Amino acid sequence: MTTFRQLQAIRAQVNRIPGIRNYKDFDIVVEIGYRHKEGDPLTLKQLLLLNIASAATVRRHLSRLVREGIVIKSVAPHDHRSTHFLLSEAAIKNLEACLTKIHHTLCDGRMCQHDR
Repeated sequence: MTTFRQLQAIRAQVNRIPGIRNYKDFDIVVEIGYRHKEGDPLTLKQLLLLNIASAATVRRHLSRLVREGIVIKSVAPHDHRSTHFLLSEAAIKNLEACLTKIHHTLCDGRMCQHDR
């Protein structure tokens, strides 16, 4: 499989993730998921400082992701004035499945270094 065919296949896999409509959604979900798995959930301010898009755009996308249950909004245990964002278990499973498919696309039936 050629490089660009692989890139098209990867883009197709990302486009199939439920609730992810564009690259801004994807970037927001990846950043929230990364910090969630590291045990240091993101606040809105931290998310805005990542410069994924304008503040209004990030808020709009985040609101939709929360409404659709992809992102979970929770009150910080140590400070009830701030809110943390986490990924739902379903979103994590969907992203892991997507990553597995991308891995197979890149390996294209060959033995990948990770598989050895």
